[in-house]
Amino acid sequence: MSQPRVKWGDIERFCKQNGYEIKGRGGDKIIVAPKGDRRLRTRNTVRIGHKSCGHKGAEVLECYVSLLKRAFGITRRQLLDA
Repeated sequence: MSQPRVKWGDIERFCKQNGYEIKGRGGDKIIVAPKGDRRLRTRNTVRIGHKSCGHKGAEVLECYVSLLKRAFGITRRQLLDA
């Protein structure tokens, strides 16, 4: 059984609910960890390419989902349940 697809709208909703900041840069989106999160020291930003964040229904590539997990500890289930 395949894993459920994550869409940009899922990530955007999760970030807004949990205090993450989303900035635009040349079509790409940069997600910045909330201020005061002490466990995140060095890798506190993730850049998502413009093809995966063009609109709310855009499917996010698997590499960006795993990058969110490594950088912030955000799981696929958390993104889909938000």
